[in-house]
Amino acid sequence: MPGWPEFPGRRWFALVRDLTTEAVSVAIAAPPSEGEANAELCRYLSKVLELRKSDVVLDKGSKSREKVVKLLASTTPEEVLEKLEKQVEKK
Repeated sequence: MPGWPEFPGRRWFALVRDLTTEAVSVAIAAPPSEGEANAELCRYLSKVLELRKSDVVLDKGSKSREKVVKLLASTTPEEVLEKLEKQVEKK
């Protein structure tokens, strides 16, 4: 898809669309069925935040458009915000 980052060997794509201190808007081009979009969200955030996949877990909202993601790794809010801001700038 034009404007979407390519991940070699992957069928789905994700992109940070908007960012505030309260929330992050991420567009996921994966079907919501069978949790594929939720899994893609966690994979994408782990890549952007440079964390292990197991350190990014969906905490709430598995069937909702609004999600709460928990970061299990030791990272500061400032580090997270900085990495997410870099992704917003790339779009």
